[in-house]
Amino acid sequence: MNNSKDEDKDTLLGQNRQKLKSSELCSHKAVLLILSENLFGKAFIINKPLITIGRSKECDISLNDPLISSEHCRIENGQDGKYYLEDIGSTNATFLNRKKLKKKMHLLYGDRIVIGNTILRFYLEEEVADG
Repeated sequence: MNNSKDEDKDTLLGQNRQKLKSSELCSHKAVLLILSENLFGKAFIINKPLITIGRSKECDISLNDPLISSEHCRIENGQDGKYYLEDIGSTNATFLNRKKLKKKMHLLYGDRIVIGNTILRFYLEEEVADG
């Protein structure tokens, strides 16, 4: 039995996919996984060239943590296909693998990011390798 709401949603999703430009898509997606108590297990898929993280609802990833700035940091998928983390003038800094971020840094699989009281892990999309 077809549900008209499901059909409408599928049609809308199809239209939205067509509106995306190839420059808005990443060659490989990445995931941020929250490991801190406040949102343990929540995951965010990074599937566009630039995402902002902060407390503001205007950010791509909005986190309810009083130690996070309105716009705290950003993750960029560079033209080289690599992901980069950059602090954008936050009050309480951004930490990558326990070191305070002072400049834009290349992210690697499993990197630990701390902003405020929130701990995140960075993971890249993987493909099944033939055995």
